[in-house]
Amino acid sequence: MADRRSGTVRVRLTVLAVLVVGLGLLAGGAVVVTLVRQNLTANAENAAEQRARDTAAEVAAAGTGRVPLGTALVQVVDRGGRVVAAGTALAGRGPLLPGWPDGSGPVIVENPGIEEDHDYTVAGVAATGSLAVYAASSLDPAAEAVDATTSALAVSSPVLLAGIAALAWLLVGRALRPVEAIRHEVAGIGAGELSRRVPEPATADEVGLLARTMNAMLGRLQSSAERQSRFVADAAHELRSPVAGMLARLEVGLAHPDRTDWPRLARDNHQEAARLAAVTDELLALSKLDSSMSATGPVDLDELVLAETESLSARGKVRVELSPFTPARVPGRAGELRRLIRNLLDNAERHATSRVVVGLSTEDGHAELVVTDDGAGIPAADRERVFARFSRLDTARTRDDGGAGLGLAIVREVAAGHGGSAWVADSPGGAEVHVRLPRET
Repeated sequence: MADRRSGTVRVRLTVLAVLVVGLGLLAGGAVVVTLVRQNLTANAENAAEQRARDTAAEVAAAGTGRVPLGTALVQVVDRGGRVVAAGTALAGRGPLLPGWPDGSGPVIVENPGIEEDHDYTVAGVAATGSLAVYAASSLDPAAEAVDATTSALAVSSPVLLAGIAALAWLLVGRALRPVEAIRHEVAGIGAGELSRRVPEPATADEVGLLARTMNAMLGRLQSSAERQSRFVADAAHELRSPVAGMLARLEVGLAHPDRTDWPRLARDNHQEAARLAAVTDELLALSKLDSSMSATGPVDLDELVLAETESLSARGKVRVELSPFTPARVPGRAGELRRLIRNLLDNAERHATSRVVVGLSTEDGHAELVVTDDGAGIPAADRERVFARFSRLDTARTRDDGGAGLGLAIVREVAAGHGGSAWVADSPGGAEVHVRLPRET
């Protein structure tokens, strides 16, 4: 299918070039033939008129009988329409023009009887009060020139069009050669070969831009595939530990049912199951973020923050303070922004000693959310690593209190998906996490 399409483009461009040149040749040929006919006809008219004027001057000066007409196509006619004198080529013929000359100029006469099937241009000039001179000039040279020009165009145009077609075919093929190379390379790239790249021509034209854009796309696909592979591996590892622990407890209990504390076993497995459910929820949230296509709209960020802080205060584990706090509206998806705020507050609650401070401010077209806890804080070397998926610091690696290592990763994913950013700032005590989002305009 791709080969046929490529060939079709080549054929279409070649045919288009031939049509354009052909139409140009047709129009140009018509103009050339018209100009040749007009120019040679004008020459014949000027020659007839000049001959008539010269003969009329001679007749007026010397009289009719003293002007040698020879074989010229000239007649001397009186007012009664009688031919007084004529050249030998017109001997015995009636007047070339009816009536007396009115000075309007030469007149083209079709087959005036001079020669069979020939056209002439005839000019009439008054010589004296009673005599006029008619002179004729043949239009055969003009007709022959037009025929010769038409024949030359009829012979040369097909040759020229064939040359244009061959040249267009070669040039279009050469222009499409990089595109075919790109297509061939892309056709051979499989799911496990995303490191391959299409050849990039040295030119800075549209084909070069296409190749560079495609390589950039392949780079993004490769990064996405590698990221997905790492994510799947990390998720499998994260889920395997609680499942293995549950299976081990159940196997021991089943092997020694009379010595097993079944209520305790049920509590332990329930705790592990709850942890599995939490990890699964966060994995589903991440998958939705990766493929989010939901529409955005204006969201009152301050209302979402107040709702989540009320839930945090209701749990009673830490004291929540709002300082400073400014209303802010941002464009976005309310569900994702609510999860961002909830993850920030859950992370702060998990590591706080007794207090969590939440601030919301606006500046320079952005809204900035700051969540600070009074816990142990985050070392400078780990402030970027905490946003990686399944990344947990050593102090948080307990099954009872530590999360799955996805909370802050989701925070950064949501912020980036809304055109914002997330980072950990320096703080005199505890951890201080900032999220900056563009405001609604």
